[in-house]
Amino acid sequence: MELLRIDQLPDDVGEDPVLVVAFDGWTDAGEGGSMAAEALREAFDPQPIAHLEADDLFDYRDRRPALDIVRGELGELDWPAIRIELLRPASGPTLVLISGPEPDLNWRRLAADLVELAAQLGIDRYVGLGSVPGPIPHTRPVHLIATSSDPDLLDRIGRPHEEVTVPASAQVAIEASLRDAGLTTLGLWVRIPHYVAGEYPEAARALLEQVSSQLGTPVELSAFDEDIADHRSRLDIAAQGSDEIRDHVAQLERMYDADAEARRIASESGEERAPAITEEQVPTGDVIAAEIERFLQGRGG
Repeated sequence: MELLRIDQLPDDVGEDPVLVVAFDGWTDAGEGGSMAAEALREAFDPQPIAHLEADDLFDYRDRRPALDIVRGELGELDWPAIRIELLRPASGPTLVLISGPEPDLNWRRLAADLVELAAQLGIDRYVGLGSVPGPIPHTRPVHLIATSSDPDLLDRIGRPHEEVTVPASAQVAIEASLRDAGLTTLGLWVRIPHYVAGEYPEAARALLEQVSSQLGTPVELSAFDEDIADHRSRLDIAAQGSDEIRDHVAQLERMYDADAEARRIASESGEERAPAITEEQVPTGDVIAAEIERFLQGRGG
């Protein structure tokens, strides 16, 4: 391995371990994947098994380490770091969780190292956790989409209807490399409202529900309920702050409902459905985001 350094591997990682990856960055809208990964860490007592040198992965001018200065005295630098940990749920497979900041550099070398780590640990399944902005109103459930090397798995979860070309993230690059190495891969992506900044706890809850469903891993989700309800309440109040915001949200609701109905009809008929939402129909989130941000700042976040 070029970048990854093994610290300590257990003698037995269990049967059918699964590699789980969640990085922050632009494919972590609302911090859905990061929050889900942290919930897994809190639930299952993480055991560090390896490390990566930050100098090999990060451009510090873009992701500068934090530094406390107390009355002129420099404290310790808080360098960005990717965690590589073993989690042992009470039931379900052992998880090898890789989480933290999205690396700036050496994506292909890192992916190659993870392919080698998977071979060393007998891992043949991968799950990625992430979230992306989309034409979703905050008054409706988040929308889960998936990427996978397994067509049957995609059909069960639900295939995205669109065919798109997007800039790749490090997480997607790793998923592609693991797929090419023969692993069964599943990227779980939650679409959240494109006009909401900051944490979106419903995204993390939706991802963990799928982790539990797909892997048989028990995850306590009730801790998210209060945060989700409070977040929804604040957004509801903010959205009523002007006619323009209210109209934008109402338009998104109509398109969301039309899309859901198209999915239902397609599912019942077995036919491939045409997209109910086009890019031209989606209202820009800039105005809504700016107004809601001002509202939340005025209320102390």
